[in-house]
Amino acid sequence: MATVRLKNLSFSYPIRGSSIPVLKNLDAEFEEGKISAIVGRSGCGKTSLLRLIAGLSQPTEGSVHIDGAPTGGIREKTSIIFQDYGLLPWANVWSNAELGLKAKGISSQERLRQVDPILAELGLSPFKRLFPARLSGGMRQRVAIARALASDSDLLLLDEPFSSLDAISREALQDNLLETQRRHKTTIILVTHSIEEAAYLADTVYLLDGAPASLTARHDTGRRNAESRKAPEKSQAPESAVQSELSTVESDRITGSPGSYRNSPSYFSDIATLRRLFTSLPPVKPEPPKPTRKMPQTLRGFFSRLAKILVAGCIILAAWAGFAALLGKPFLPKPGIALAVLAQGLQNGLLLGHVGASLRRIFLALILAAPPAWALGLLAGRIKAAETLLSPVMYLFHPLPKVAFLPILMLLLGLGDGSKVALMGLVIFGQLFMAARDSAKAIAPPLLDSVRSLGCRSWGIFRWVIAPATLPSLLSALRVSLGTAIAVLFLSETFASMDGLGWYIMDAWSRVNYPDMYAAILALALLGLGLYLILDALESLALRWREVE
Repeated sequence: MATVRLKNLSFSYPIRGSSIPVLKNLDAEFEEGKISAIVGRSGCGKTSLLRLIAGLSQPTEGSVHIDGAPTGGIREKTSIIFQDYGLLPWANVWSNAELGLKAKGISSQERLRQVDPILAELGLSPFKRLFPARLSGGMRQRVAIARALASDSDLLLLDEPFSSLDAISREALQDNLLETQRRHKTTIILVTHSIEEAAYLADTVYLLDGAPASLTARHDTGRRNAESRKAPEKSQAPESAVQSELSTVESDRITGSPGSYRNSPSYFSDIATLRRLFTSLPPVKPEPPKPTRKMPQTLRGFFSRLAKILVAGCIILAAWAGFAALLGKPFLPKPGIALAVLAQGLQNGLLLGHVGASLRRIFLALILAAPPAWALGLLAGRIKAAETLLSPVMYLFHPLPKVAFLPILMLLLGLGDGSKVALMGLVIFGQLFMAARDSAKAIAPPLLDSVRSLGCRSWGIFRWVIAPATLPSLLSALRVSLGTAIAVLFLSETFASMDGLGWYIMDAWSRVNYPDMYAAILALALLGLGLYLILDALESLALRWREVE
């Protein structure tokens, strides 16, 4: 069992150069072996508090102490269950339940010994081979609890675990949670916006309110008061009918009998007290964000990547210089010589002409292949008939190495730019089509239904859901396809060309002019790097909605 202590705990979210305070000066103690509830309005910071206790986030000020020791990160014997339960969709009930033990390297026989009784206790044994997609919400919640108990967790954090369930399932699972907690004596902290749920489950209820939020009140429920004294003996005569009923209810709560406490005077008294405490709280007045002098995240991320690239480049050049000095061969000149030739070639325009020729072919391939690949991929992902028509063709075509088509393309389009652009276009088209199709198929139906319910039709659905949902995977696929296209470009430029970096590299090699060859290789690397940085900049601007701070 674990005791949790919050000491002057504060937390703020950094967002776009500002600091938004969420929690402020929290002091509380959650007793071992008890159920504590934190009740608050939606968005007041309940989930943030659980993440701080679990070690998933770090406080701005103050600390979290578990069993007297400050937490410095994720604690091994703490489990957190979020609203979606956090189950692995590709793992069945058994595999999800044993995950914590498996991560610790526990043997399969020991995992069987520990997990089987817990699954039986929670009524999950007949369903151990089913995947989460085939389970109800209540069963998924029980699997998440089974995983926590099997991992020998002494502290269980629940983030509104019953909010997505119907009333009947919710009450049954609340009773199940009480019975499980009574058997295992696990310390439980749950957050909820339901006063009734807190009054029924918890020994102690804390109210979290304000902006930034703080713990404004504490209430010990009837369950805690019942456990602080013995239940009366059966032979004792009650003083009144009400006292008799109350004593029976309190005894039921102590022994774990489910359901009866909902009809007790103590339960309704707790609800009334908590409601009175909430209505007495002053109106919430959010504090405005505190501006900080920070560079915007998009620029910080860009310069951070650029600094890492420079460091990596220095490491590569140092390794190059070491190998050149070690081998002492003319085919591996020192990097300084190659860099000097590169600078000279850029200055006199010789290399710039070849860079321009290669860049022109890359841009033509992108313009001709990317838009139709994206459009057809989205059609195949959202329209069944389009997928039936297009996907089999792509399954046959996409795995083939595109360089195999170079002789055919040269026969059809000649030896000039046409065949080279077409070859790169095939690479870009295949990868972007598959990425667009798969990302369009993966869009969650509730997103589409939500905009349809607002009256949006085809263009609105595409603009507000399909395009932004598929853009991240398409930019990633474009980055991969560009790398492959540049490799294909080098090969194609070695055939019947008189310009381009691929041609110049092979020409320098045939002339046994190794400094020129390495200078051209460096120019090709810089060209690819420049295209990647442009994509990174576009991604930072287009996907700002993914920023977390």
